[in-house]
Amino acid sequence: MYVVIGSSTMAARLKKSVEKIVGFPAYVVHTPSELRNGGCSYSVRLDDRALIEIRRIAVDNGINIKGIYTEKNENGERVFYAVS
Repeated sequence: MYVVIGSSTMAARLKKSVEKIVGFPAYVVHTPSELRNGGCSYSVRLDDRALIEIRRIAVDNGINIKGIYTEKNENGERVFYAVS
């Protein structure tokens, strides 16, 4: 799952909080080009099981989430789906 954030600082803050609170590893990565709406952005890549907690953690830490996406491999291609 990719959680798209605007800055590397906020992505790092979210990563640290997720790992501490949820206990799953998380990684700060450049947002895949398929998900960028122009400009540079960073994402936190983590396990889908953290979805329930991710929004609460972001709100508690003042982090604005631009989008949350799951990634699937369909017919050999990466396909992203927005999570509501």
